[in-house]
Amino acid sequence: MATFQSEYETSTNAIDSIVTTQLSSVLNWLNVPGTLVKASSSAAGFVWGFDNTRGGVWTCQLPCTGNWSNVDLSQYQVSSVLDLTTDETNVYILYTNDAGVTSLLVTPASNQGTRTTLLVPFSATTIFSTHTYIWAQDASNNKQRCPKPCTMSNWQTATDTSVTITSSDDTTLYGKDSTGQAMQTNETLQAPWQPIGDVNGTIYGKGSDGTLYGINSEQNAFQYDGKITPLYTNGLNPTNLSVDSQANQLWMTTDSPGDSGNLFTRSQKPDYSTIMNAVSPLDRTRDKIVDSVETRYQRQTDVMTVNKQVEDVVTFFKKMFNIDGDTGKKANSQVGHLNENIRQSQKELDQIKNIEPLLLGVIVLLLALTLLYLITSSILGSFVHIVAIGIIGIGIMNFSTSNK
Repeated sequence: MATFQSEYETSTNAIDSIVTTQLSSVLNWLNVPGTLVKASSSAAGFVWGFDNTRGGVWTCQLPCTGNWSNVDLSQYQVSSVLDLTTDETNVYILYTNDAGVTSLLVTPASNQGTRTTLLVPFSATTIFSTHTYIWAQDASNNKQRCPKPCTMSNWQTATDTSVTITSSDDTTLYGKDSTGQAMQTNETLQAPWQPIGDVNGTIYGKGSDGTLYGINSEQNAFQYDGKITPLYTNGLNPTNLSVDSQANQLWMTTDSPGDSGNLFTRSQKPDYSTIMNAVSPLDRTRDKIVDSVETRYQRQTDVMTVNKQVEDVVTFFKKMFNIDGDTGKKANSQVGHLNENIRQSQKELDQIKNIEPLLLGVIVLLLALTLLYLITSSILGSFVHIVAIGIIGIGIMNFSTSNK
């Protein structure tokens, strides 16, 4: 049993080592050097972000390791970047200029090519990209949309102000109502807003597998795929999430920096195949050890069961015949006593056989005397007694001769 335990513990310790080292590294967020308000990656192979303290807008080619390039927007007299979003080809930057005018800058995601800027007809603070539109929204939930590629000022007003848009994908707008309930509608905002299960918080995007990602009112990140589960964030408080469904990548900014800044990234659905390839053989080894122990235990149990049954049978017969530990001694004593009785009986029988002729003679003599008196007493009179004495004497002499 000690060998089995040692082998099992060896396999278990190996699994624990793999899980604590490799699995934790898969789930951990990579701290990308940089400090941003928001990051958004494009299928064109670049991630874009902005801040308003170190130079505005930044871009980094994927996979980004911190080699950020500052985007020169000086010609647009950018005073403050309000928001940005990306799609497969372009980056859309919402900003105000030195005169306080709100505008939208459209530039290729590769940061190479022609840029277009157009006025936004209201004080929008956030923008969102769907397949067909760029949506803009102000602090009062007023909304307008611009048909892509949105290079001309063709804004269309939406009447809905009941829900705050929080994110979007190609076909859907996500938002939350005044109670914090997460909502969704189609990209045209022509369908009524519908609640998303029991999700309460801000939805920031949807992964390629349909999983929604968000942050609740306590600044805890979560994921929703029919049920709400926490999203591990290295113990940091997220301020913004973005989902690159094509690259299977999540981006997160936090309210406090890590070792290299407040920007983090990780795979949306980590690839566990390498870990499982290492863990599975060890797990199969543990199963074999357990099976071997169970087999040997079963054999031992069977033997013990048979022994117990034999013991029960012996005990039953001992009780049935009143057999105890002194049975052998008692039996020998009883046999000896029985043999002595037999010898004594045989001796008495021999003695009886020795006197048997005498007894027969006495009986014959008595019978002869009886007949003598019955037949001749009336004839011989008293003489009969002399005859009887003579017969007795003859019998005695005959018995004496026979015994010799």
